[in-house]
Formats: sequence, C-alpha cells, structure tokens
Amino acid sequence: MQATTATTLREQYVSVAGFRLRVLTAGQGPTVLLLHGFVVSADDWIPTIQTLAAAGFQAIAPDALGFGASDKPGGAAYTLRRYADLNAGLLQSFGVERAMVVGHSMGGKHALATTILHPQRVERLVIADSEGFMQLPLFMRKGGALPFLGEALVSLSAFPFVVRMQLRAAFANPDRYITPELIARGTATLGNPEIRRTMVSLSRYYDANDLRGSGLWSRLAEVTQPTMIIWGAEDRLFPVRCAYEAKRMLPHARLEIIPNCGHFPMIEAADQFHRLLLEFLR
Repeated sequence: MQATTATTLREQYVSVAGFRLRVLTAGQGPTVLLLHGFVVSADDWIPTIQTLAAAGFQAIAPDALGFGASDKPGGAAYTLRRYADLNAGLLQSFGVERAMVVGHSMGGKHALATTILHPQRVERLVIADSEGFMQLPLFMRKGGALPFLGEALVSLSAFPFVVRMQLRAAFANPDRYITPELIARGTATLGNPEIRRTMVSLSRYYDANDLRGSGLWSRLAEVTQPTMIIWGAEDRLFPVRCAYEAKRMLPHARLEIIPNCGHFPMIEAADQFHRLLLEFLR
C-alpha cells in the first residue's frame, strides 16, 4: 500500500441530501471549503488545496452540483439556497462544525449564500472575482427560458474558437496560460450534454441563482464574519468595479486588488493569491 502524507490529494464521492458530489481533499487542521466557478470543477483549486494542506489546513473542494463529476439533475434543482444547503451538509458529512469558506466567481456567490443561510457554519469568508455584483447579459439570464435559444447559445460556446475567445477574456496575460490542452479541455467540458443541460437550467431559473432574484442581496448586511475580497485588476469578465460594489455591500471586508491579473487570481497570480489567503486565514 502506498504511504500517504498530510498533503496527499484525495478524491472521493459523498452523498449529501440525496445528491452524489465529487470532492477533493487534503491536509489536516482547520477546515477551508473551496467553491469553484462556473462550468469548471474543483480541479481548478488543486494548487490551492496543496498549498493549504502544506500550511496546516484541511482543504475540502467539491465539484458543485451540475458540474465536474458531481450529479447533474437538471431542471429547477439549481438554486442558491440548494447550493448553500449542500455546502453546509457537506461540512456536516465531514464532521466539521465551522469552516473558512473561499469562493471564486460563481463559487463566490455560493459562498455568500452559505454564509447568510448557514452563518453558524462559516468562520471566515473569502470571495475572489465573485459573480453577483453586476447584471449579466440578457441572453445569459433568459436564454434558457426561450425555446431552442438557450441550447443554441450553449452549443455555440463549445466551438474551439469560441472557447479560445472566452479564455482570452479570462486572463490578463492569455498567451502565457492558454495552451492547446486547455482549449481542448474547455471544448470537451462545454461539449458535454449534461454540462450544457446544467447551463440551460441555470439560465432558465436564473432568478433563483441570483443574489437579487433570490432575495439574498438585501441580506448581505448579515455577513459579519471576517471577510476578504480579492480581485484581478484586469478581470474582463467581472470588471474591477464589481470589487468596489462588493466592498460597498460588505463594508467591513478587506479588499485586495491584484495588478496585472485577470479572472483567475489563484492561477495567474498564484503566489500573491496564496500569500493573501494564508495571511487572512491564519
């Protein structure tokens, strides 16, 4: 049998509220729950998981319902409240009473919902380039509600040249990070019929996944846990003005803007992101 260490990355499947979730874990110590962004998976957090484990934390990173290798029930299953309940249930399944919660992009919105709806579970909060602080284009909010339009738009997004365009918008220095392998992975993900069904469902039931539409926007003032907002200064998906809107809604939060960085600070500015994260969590 191969020996394991505290920093060994482990993959397992956990049943929460009747849904099967893929979860990556590593480390021992205070727990950090890592919530990924739209379309991607917990794999985006692997360097962060390893960094946290080496620093004496237990990192838990699930594939969100509808993404990665977790269940994809479709329909009206995807709501901010359900994601919050699943995050709280996942912590309970690991025997964790309270955790520090880190959310990127869509995961930032899920982290906020978890903090509002299950405050007893959240000790500290970090949101990075978070969704929820700007209005998305109409076709993203309503495309799934119109016959054939949602599926047509989602199908278009899977073409390699469209994947390349989306990735170029995600990085301040795209030529350094965009590889043929990354484009191929993005094309395969967006070409997956189940992932596409998730995307259409999220559009069709957008209000239930929106901070404002779900009624959680007016409750952001209930977030009193120590909070840090991290943002890439060159984020073209959720521009840096969204960071200042997040700061306005979470006035006690610490705001850190990372220069020469796009939408994925844990990838494009990994050293600075991890330094800020560890400093804050400690």
